[in-house]
Amino acid sequence: MKRRPENALTLGSTLVLALLSGTAQAATVRAQLGDHGDYSRLVLSVPKGVAPVAVVDGCVLRISVPDPLRWPLASLRDSFSRRLSDFVTADGGRSLTATVPCGARVASVMERRNLIVDVGGPPVPGVKPGVTRDGAVEAVIANDPVPQVPPSVGVAEVVEALNPIGTANAAPITLPPPAESPLPPGERGIVPTPPLPVVASLEGEIRDSIQQTLRQLERMPERTPKPAPQAAEPPKLPAPPPIAAMDLAGWAGEDFNHRREALQVAVETAQGRARVEAQIALVRFLLARAMDEEGRAALETAASLSPAPDQRYALRILGDAFRALDREDAPDDNLFVQLPAGAMPDHTVWRSAALAPTRWAAAKEGLPIALRRLLDYPADLRSRLLTTLAAAADEAGDSAALNLIVLEMITVDSVGMADGRLDYFRGRLAELKATPDAALERYDAAAAVRRGPFARRAEVHAIELRRGLGRLDEDGAIKALEALRFAWRGDDIETDALAALGGAYARSGRTDAALDIFGLLGRRFGATARGRDALTAGRTLLTAVLDRLEQSPPGGLYALALQSRHGRLVTLADTADGGLRRRLAGLLLRDGYGLEATRILHALTERASGPRRAELGATLARALIDGGREGEALDVLARTGGSGLEPELAERRALLRADALLGDGDTVRALDALRGLSGAEAARLRAQGLFAAGEWRAARTAFAELAAEREATGAEPTAEDLALQGLSAYLAGDADATRGFGAAERALLAGTRWAGLLDALTPPPADGPLRAESVERDLATADALGRLTRAWKGTR
Repeated sequence: MKRRPENALTLGSTLVLALLSGTAQAATVRAQLGDHGDYSRLVLSVPKGVAPVAVVDGCVLRISVPDPLRWPLASLRDSFSRRLSDFVTADGGRSLTATVPCGARVASVMERRNLIVDVGGPPVPGVKPGVTRDGAVEAVIANDPVPQVPPSVGVAEVVEALNPIGTANAAPITLPPPAESPLPPGERGIVPTPPLPVVASLEGEIRDSIQQTLRQLERMPERTPKPAPQAAEPPKLPAPPPIAAMDLAGWAGEDFNHRREALQVAVETAQGRARVEAQIALVRFLLARAMDEEGRAALETAASLSPAPDQRYALRILGDAFRALDREDAPDDNLFVQLPAGAMPDHTVWRSAALAPTRWAAAKEGLPIALRRLLDYPADLRSRLLTTLAAAADEAGDSAALNLIVLEMITVDSVGMADGRLDYFRGRLAELKATPDAALERYDAAAAVRRGPFARRAEVHAIELRRGLGRLDEDGAIKALEALRFAWRGDDIETDALAALGGAYARSGRTDAALDIFGLLGRRFGATARGRDALTAGRTLLTAVLDRLEQSPPGGLYALALQSRHGRLVTLADTADGGLRRRLAGLLLRDGYGLEATRILHALTERASGPRRAELGATLARALIDGGREGEALDVLARTGGSGLEPELAERRALLRADALLGDGDTVRALDALRGLSGAEAARLRAQGLFAAGEWRAARTAFAELAAEREATGAEPTAEDLALQGLSAYLAGDADATRGFGAAERALLAGTRWAGLLDALTPPPADGPLRAESVERDLATADALGRLTRAWKGTR
């Protein structure tokens, strides 16, 4: 059959195009990855003429080539290795990086066009390389030529002897000939092997292999059973390497403008990995100069340049340093907090700075080392870090630590302390040491600077201190704070001035103005970068407002106005335990706004856990019972209970449950819940339960015992208990029992719905002639019963 000429032309053009496209693209690298006993091996087959270089940098293996190549990332990532992972290409295909165990022994050799990289485990102390743990040298068995087996031994008998199942009839197996290697001679293996002996037939080759296996089995002392297959354990991620020392003075440089310009030029001209390194150098410069906003922007730029694993680790360290500089609230995921500091003083500095705003006790542990290391830091960064530590020590009331920090602040040059912060913290230290005159002197010195937030904070503290010492009245303090607020409107100090002004309004009885100031704090600063400081100031103001409301008589509208107008701000400004909201709920209950109070208590209870949840549930149940919602109270008690509660709290919850059951009409279960409980409250509930069950005599006795117990303790009975005691005695047939009530008991019933009950229960006079006084008494009794009936109809 002849080939058609057009088919030949098409085939030839296709081959030419394939060759041309192959030369235009980057060459492909073939790879093999596998694990051996004590090492993992990576074999890369590179194009002819390419000389790759393998370098280990920390925990990263980098293989670099001069020209871009196509690396088999898919096959490498699909292959499992205990010591090689996270394969990534960089520099436009000029390098391949992989993560290796920190401190691993890495050896590389070039065999023709194959780069062989062996990655072993870290060195074991006290053991030489190549020697096993028990001291025996690892043996290497060579494949020597095996002598021929006597012809009397047959293949079938040997197979039957070696088969553990005992196969009786072994079928002959025809093995295919070995496949020819696609590599040219001299390149068919990474390690050259000696030529195998020529075997006359396939049966002789099998016989030789089996005979060698038999000899090895005879030399073994005993045959151990084959271990059961175990599931492969997932590879453990290597621990992050320790944080190295920082050359912050070198990063900052001598001249700011010259250094910054040189770094920006390096970023613009570099390519690939070098560009990322230049960007990291710029980030380090901005950190050393304490320029946090520019530093965060430079970090985002560096992250967009596809950094290598080691570069990503360096950028994360720098990012955590900027977070510590910005006083983050959640330092638990910060590397300076997660990793042990060891002997690195820089690590201790940033660990203390990260922990200081929220966990001063832990930050204080490394304070001496941090203060010594800060002596070598640039002035701007040193001033920022010392300010963070001083503010945390001041908030914690640690005068000893603040004294050490202030002593180091004195050594900082005038550039970092020209805004009055040194005098401000010296004034705070004097105030902690209870020397108000010295504190006022320092505050006045700081306020004389007339610029910067610390000068204005010193002025606010001076006004508050003079008011506390009686040198300034409330009106004078309000005028001074109002002038300071409007003179420095929009500055950082306005939050402190607003909080102090609102507190002065609350103390002077101007609650409306104090609530307006609290709302202004939340509206103006709640969503800005100063929101945290504003909410802290708002918490102080909210405490002052609640103190004022608790001293006011019940029945006002201010608690309701605070909840309805600024409920969200109250939630934001409240502490983690919800103490301020609990106080507000108590005020609402006192003033008769049970619905709003139960909403606050519901929200607090749902977010709590453990004993605190049980305590909040008891408070909520009490509010629900007082509001006539006993069924909801029982549900709350059931959902917030738990084991291991304090005996006092458990007894309180049991009494609440009995009270809710009694109000819900389940008298039998209520009396059963009171079993084993003692005290005046349990006796009162038991007496009311007996009255509700119609046990008049038992109720009369229980109320009498309750009255005797209250007389012994000096407690006054309630109007309801007195009324129920009289009713139970009357219904029990003891008509003379009501004569024991005197003027004091009648005064307790006056003004309540039980008023006139004792007059109605007074027994009629003895038989005899009708007298005028008896008629008047009967009319008064009828009038009292009428009043009682009208009062009951109006309240039920």
